[in-house]
Amino acid sequence: MATKYGFSDVREGLVQDLKGAYPTKWEDFETAKVLGEDIFGLPKPHPNAVLNLFLEQNIKFASPFAAYRAGLGGPSSLASEKPGMELPRLTLASIIHGLGIMRCVMTRAADGIGYIGNMGSCCKVACLLNVGFGPAGRRTKALKRVSAVLVDKSVGDVLSSLSFGNLLCVDCATLVKKVHRDCRQRYIWVLLPSLLGWESWEGV
Repeated sequence: MATKYGFSDVREGLVQDLKGAYPTKWEDFETAKVLGEDIFGLPKPHPNAVLNLFLEQNIKFASPFAAYRAGLGGPSSLASEKPGMELPRLTLASIIHGLGIMRCVMTRAADGIGYIGNMGSCCKVACLLNVGFGPAGRRTKALKRVSAVLVDKSVGDVLSSLSFGNLLCVDCATLVKKVHRDCRQRYIWVLLPSLLGWESWEGV
């Protein structure tokens, strides 16, 4: 409405309010208190509707993260044909393709953290990696469980941090989380716009 009736100051204020919830920098993503469609309050709009709004209003900076948020609901939500929620065909295809690549990247990264990274054994009794000099099969089983946690995102949220609960001791969990964070930042966040159909963060 602000665009339609030429209220440029109102429109600019609304766009500024969106910047915290639709970050373009990794640091802002990590520290954001509200992300995505949660910024709109109740009743919360569907992520597809928000993305359609941004595409229609040419709000480029917010579109990549809005596309990512739309993909978090899974295929049935993403491909919804309800009024206001049906995404343009090419946008929908780009999101599905990009999410698939992200999942593959993080699966390989999870294996790399455990195997290529050669995680050592731990001496703490409560740690899953307390395999000592046990058989290779025991160590492999432990690393597979660590890897499973790294990729177990039921709604596809590969950017979120993770919790190992009582699986690992504090030191081992801290180490794995650091490597996982670096992977998310370097191989997912930096490439997020291009994976979902835009050029780059600088381009939007």
